[in-house]
Amino acid sequence: MKSLTTLLLVFAAATLFANDGNNTYKNLLQVNKEWTKQPDAQAVLQSYVGAPKNFNEWIATHLMLVEKTLRSRNTTGLNKSQKQNRAKMLDELHHYWQVGIFPINDYLTYKNPVFIDRYGTHCAVGYLMLKSGHGDLAKRIDANEKFAYVRQIKTEGVAQWATEFGFTVDELAWIQPGYPASMPTYDLDGGVNGVVNVIVADTVSGIVYAGGSFSHTTNGVACNNIAAWISGFAGWSWIALGTGVNGDVHTLLHNNGKLYVGGNFTQAGGVNAKNIAVYDVSTGQWSAMGQLDSTVQALAIYNGDVFAGGKFTGFISKWNGTGWTDVGQGYLYGEGVRTLEVWNNLLAIGGNFELATGALRQHVATYDGTYIGMLGMGTLTPVNDLQMYRGKLYAACDVAAVCAIAKFDESDWVVHLKNDTAQIWESVFNGNKVNTLQVRDSTLLIGGDFSCSTGGGISYSGSHLMQYNDSLNYGSTTIYDVYAPMLTLDAPVHTLQMSPDGLYFGGQFINQQNMVSGTTLNRIAKVFGSGFTGMPTDNQFTFSYYPNPTTGWVNIQLPYGAKDARMYITDLQGRKVLQQPLYQSVNTVSIQSLQAGVYVLGLTTSQGQSSARLVIE
Repeated sequence: MKSLTTLLLVFAAATLFANDGNNTYKNLLQVNKEWTKQPDAQAVLQSYVGAPKNFNEWIATHLMLVEKTLRSRNTTGLNKSQKQNRAKMLDELHHYWQVGIFPINDYLTYKNPVFIDRYGTHCAVGYLMLKSGHGDLAKRIDANEKFAYVRQIKTEGVAQWATEFGFTVDELAWIQPGYPASMPTYDLDGGVNGVVNVIVADTVSGIVYAGGSFSHTTNGVACNNIAAWISGFAGWSWIALGTGVNGDVHTLLHNNGKLYVGGNFTQAGGVNAKNIAVYDVSTGQWSAMGQLDSTVQALAIYNGDVFAGGKFTGFISKWNGTGWTDVGQGYLYGEGVRTLEVWNNLLAIGGNFELATGALRQHVATYDGTYIGMLGMGTLTPVNDLQMYRGKLYAACDVAAVCAIAKFDESDWVVHLKNDTAQIWESVFNGNKVNTLQVRDSTLLIGGDFSCSTGGGISYSGSHLMQYNDSLNYGSTTIYDVYAPMLTLDAPVHTLQMSPDGLYFGGQFINQQNMVSGTTLNRIAKVFGSGFTGMPTDNQFTFSYYPNPTTGWVNIQLPYGAKDARMYITDLQGRKVLQQPLYQSVNTVSIQSLQAGVYVLGLTTSQGQSSARLVIE
């Protein structure tokens, strides 16, 4: 598995150096910014001739040049023992970069040191500690400060080790590379020829529906603003839903075998339907669903009823079985409703509006089945999406410099992110709009029109797609409010949707930037795999398994150091359908006895218990 992961790492991370010519110094800065602090760096670079092809080769080149420079430095200030120890460690460093097996950062989604990866591979500094007989020091650092830069490490013993082996802390900081994240991204059979506004997934069938403003897929399937992605079905990838709709789709809702479609259109599947329609998944038939006099921008199920929000009269209405009932009661005025979310037995309402209460309350409200209610004083800027995360209601907002994300805390809204906000690990955010939020385990996923950077010693930047965790526990260290970029896209993200096989995202983007030879996504794509976010989940550990989706078998790779391992598979009703012990580091398990569907793959070891979704085709 490690060789496969390494290939994915090279594919996803070599991007930093594509089309960069012979600008060696610039590329080495991407490996380690300590190059800017070395007075003898330029001298060693003048004699270097080479053309590394990927990030692993650049790490090796970095370490080779650092070794060469450190060997040439004046050591008259060291005693005999320090000189001998230093020479031995530089010999070990030479062996380390020649072998070329470096840690894999499959914990985080941005380039960062990893002291010891989950496969037991030590970083360069950790390797020198190991080979010097101080492997216990490396393990303590890994347990307490796995992702720390050398200058940030507080574990006792580092400065003493450096002195004993003839190095300065500055030299160790120069040796230590940052390792790029492995996050493979896949286009959906070439994507579509227009903007994707919304994606929903049927988690049982695995079908993913996309709506927006497009006429066909890039590979020629006519679909008229709405289509279904059915991976591996009868040789097709994209399926049209009849003749589609004749205008923009802004919102989708999948419930009990029906796909509710809202937007700005007058026909759906050839049927007259004013801004709202329903598609029967089992029969493939379209039908009208009453009429709403302007654009529908949000749909939700609340207390068993379908609710619509948008720019139409009243801004929010309930379907009574034969027509739409205005439940806005004249309390909302402005531009309209953009999002609906069930929260605390209420229907939370977000958009660009004010409440007729006599005091300025704007952009958010509630409905309890009878009355429109207040939700604090409202947010500073209009709301595009609402999402529950860690028991709190979060709002994705138009930024306008003052509010990108807000959280409802007890009685009112608190700005949680805005432009130029410096977060832990030097995270910085700048943008125009946050469009969409999704939750994956303990992580809040964020899409919109923005840029984000993070990183300490080596900054990693991305755009339009990032993630947030309110607290991360790494050994004895807890880090709060961590924002981190996930990808670098060339245009905004409008929608996010979790599915058993990964995160689907859609919007205006065409390309993912900084990829080897470029990656064209055409407005819709997915990040694949159970651990794609690179942030810890609520599970006690993570493990690798592949392929997913799969047929017939699945490979399960145990975490480093795991003992007494046992796997189990349960269906979505919680019934255990398969279990067996695992004895190898990589185990091939037959699942031929199981029917196609979505399952939970669980693993128990001496380290605890963890689980992930498994799709069997």
